[in-house]
Amino acid sequence: MDARWTRCVAAALVGAIATLPCLTSAQTINIQIYPLQTVTVTSEQFLTGSKDGKPVVVAGELRVPNAGADRVPAVVIVHGGVGVGDHEDNWARELNQIGIAAFILDSFTGRNVGDTRANLTQVSSLATLVDSYRALGLLSGHPRIDPTKIAILGFSRGAIAALYASSKRFQALYGPTGIEFAAYIGFYTPCDPTYIDDENVSDKPIRLFHGTSDDWVPVEACRRYVERLRKAGKDITLTEYPNSYHRFDDLGLKDTHVLAASTDI
Repeated sequence: MDARWTRCVAAALVGAIATLPCLTSAQTINIQIYPLQTVTVTSEQFLTGSKDGKPVVVAGELRVPNAGADRVPAVVIVHGGVGVGDHEDNWARELNQIGIAAFILDSFTGRNVGDTRANLTQVSSLATLVDSYRALGLLSGHPRIDPTKIAILGFSRGAIAALYASSKRFQALYGPTGIEFAAYIGFYTPCDPTYIDDENVSDKPIRLFHGTSDDWVPVEACRRYVERLRKAGKDITLTEYPNSYHRFDDLGLKDTHVLAASTDI
């Protein structure tokens, strides 16, 4: 990533999660691969609290900065409809550089799915939300991770999991007991779903980032949802990037992001 985007990542992420300190740069990274026992549920099964989901094993790659022996903050990275790739790798590297562990969650490979853009029903975004809660449970018991400082960061369909993991209703249905994410961060989030009691969310920070020119996932729905949550007294902001499109933070794409200015709502 170029210097401008590195500064943008550090400012946006660390600034958004007030409880996570910006640590010194890591010199080396320890990489660990974990199987994750979870279930595949349809959206209907998830919303009704069904326990009949099909058991499945997905995986996640944990990258932990080796500098020092103290516990470190962590971020669960939730991929979009194209699966895990360079995009998630770049974010993990940036997080490690500021002393934060990164857990790249792969919700597709264990389910024999490669890409859901043409068929969103292959893996429900709410099934990925279950996976995210399982990742939180795994990381909260890790000896190098501070269980009170685990955030979730999602992109596009993965941002649905990142945003709605904040729902107290969903936490009660599927979340690990006694622990929740320290912050909820979504990039170009589909905010269209309306759920029962969806204003009853965590008091932890919720931070959304969106391009105003996104014609794949328009920003208007997020503006409306943010307005509702702010009226309910929740800690949520929406940062908009003018003339920026879907996946504006993906350095593998051209002409997708403008870093010169943004608008906070």
